[in-house]
Amino acid sequence: MSLVIGIDIGTSSTKTLLLSEEGTIVFSASADYRLVTPNAGWVEQDVHDWWQAVCNTVRQIVQYLESDQCSFSVRDIKGISLSGQMNGAVFVDASGNPLRSAILWLDQRSQEQCDQANDQVGDLLRNHALHVLNPINTLAKVLWLRERQPEIYAEVCHVLLPKDWIRFKLTGTLQTEVTDASVTAVLDLKTRNWSGEILDGLGVEERLFPKVVESPTVTGQITESVASETGLYAGIPVCAGGGDMACMAVGSGVRRPGIVSVGIGTAGHVLTYAEEVDGAAFNQLWPMCHAIPGKYFWLGCSFTGGASLTWFHDQFGDSFTELIDSAEGAPIGSDGLFFMPWFQGTATPHPDANARAGWLGMTLHHTKAHMIRSLMEGVVFDLRHSVECFKKLKLPINEIYIGEGGSRSALWCQIQADVFGKDVQVLEVQDVSALGAAIIAGVGVGIFDDFESACSMSVILGETIHSDPVRVGKYELQYQRYCNLYPTLKNWFLEH
Repeated sequence: MSLVIGIDIGTSSTKTLLLSEEGTIVFSASADYRLVTPNAGWVEQDVHDWWQAVCNTVRQIVQYLESDQCSFSVRDIKGISLSGQMNGAVFVDASGNPLRSAILWLDQRSQEQCDQANDQVGDLLRNHALHVLNPINTLAKVLWLRERQPEIYAEVCHVLLPKDWIRFKLTGTLQTEVTDASVTAVLDLKTRNWSGEILDGLGVEERLFPKVVESPTVTGQITESVASETGLYAGIPVCAGGGDMACMAVGSGVRRPGIVSVGIGTAGHVLTYAEEVDGAAFNQLWPMCHAIPGKYFWLGCSFTGGASLTWFHDQFGDSFTELIDSAEGAPIGSDGLFFMPWFQGTATPHPDANARAGWLGMTLHHTKAHMIRSLMEGVVFDLRHSVECFKKLKLPINEIYIGEGGSRSALWCQIQADVFGKDVQVLEVQDVSALGAAIIAGVGVGIFDDFESACSMSVILGETIHSDPVRVGKYELQYQRYCNLYPTLKNWFLEH
């Protein structure tokens, strides 16, 4: 029996998953780490925490394979692939050693550099990357470092995305792949390679960015030192993998038109397949290269979707179960209370780093239960904005699959069905990005024939949550009011 490993380096934890050639998850493990926020709007992480989490979870898999309860062995592992939080920046020297903490996708410090770059090369960004430069993009972090920490920038040999630094640690090779690269604002979406024109226009050397390959490409092998540290064996092929959203697309079965995947984790996401992308939804959705070579998908995002509920939990106590149970007692629409999940700004379809979270419409009648329910509703309203963009692009929406933390709550599942106005199916596997990475490894080393057959075996759909026409009608009225919040508050956010 052949096995593959998928490793997802997420924002709050690393999840590692062992998948069989029959598409069955054999074992999984996870390890947490923390965000660092040294200043308002700054979000960083120590990359060594990622590495320790990878080693920890891989060792757990090895221990399982070596245990008496398992009929497999470490030698059955035929390939490894990586998923990772996108748009981070790991600045390394010639030996691959980090020169500072990684700057993450949530970081908002670089708006000034973005404004200057958009004035300078805005047409090039639009024509090649299909982007307006935003603080989320890796390129923005490079420009910030060059201006604000020039002594570090002078030592930078490579700029790596989070999972690509981990792959360097595993194999000693430096590469990236098209999916992660496609939202850096440096990749030409048509050629699926770095845009020399954008980089030349900004005076950034292309040598900083490693070679780009397609996701299933074998990029190296596990080294002897890594084998010694983890219990793996040297020589296991390691595939390029994908950004976590591309791996989510694979792990949730988005491999043909008509399937929409929704995930509420740290962020909230909606994504759907596309044969090609253009400027039709420019600055409203994020166009991305798919892990399926030559294909694409559209992504909509709410930066702090699930993180909004985590923030409430951290600040005001009670378990997540208690919080959601109390929300059950509040009515649809939370008696006119609205929540805006914009702790780190808005993403799609109104990108604005200045936007902020909050409740609107609160009265003495409202309770904590109303606040929690409105929070859950607000996250889904925010995601529906992007689903409406899919419709404007005339992309079919035949099936909606929901996963991640937002699918573990029956209430949040029902809110999604009713706000989207369509039945939704719950994905059985919660760690869809790790599953997607494992599927990419299986395709890359030839265990699976192609993505279609691999997804058919590995992506299991569970319960169907039916939308209710009465609730759909009530939420439609609430959603239309929600749509007015950002346009009304946009100028107010600028005055902070």
